Amino acid sequence: MRIESQLDQQVESLFERCPELWGFSVRSENDELFVSDVGIMPRLSAQQYGEIFQDIARTLAEFLEEEPDASELLRGRTFARTLH
Repeated sequence: MRIESQLDQQVESLFERCPELWGFSVRSENDELFVSDVGIMPRLSAQQYGEIFQDIARTLAEFLEEEPDASELLRGRTFARTLH
């Protein structure tokens, strides 16, 4: 439960840093995780998109570095912005 809470905090922080980010998925291929299906609105330049993509990848990589067992929590998940 602690790892899930930490993951939720990391993803929430990511959405706060990137207001254009609406969601993304984490897919697995050959036991490696990949960020995919990044949803951004409004449409941004390729450079801005790349910066957000890198922020997602860096955030997840840092999380996995701290919690190596968390890869199963990420595999096959979609994360979406929550509107209140």
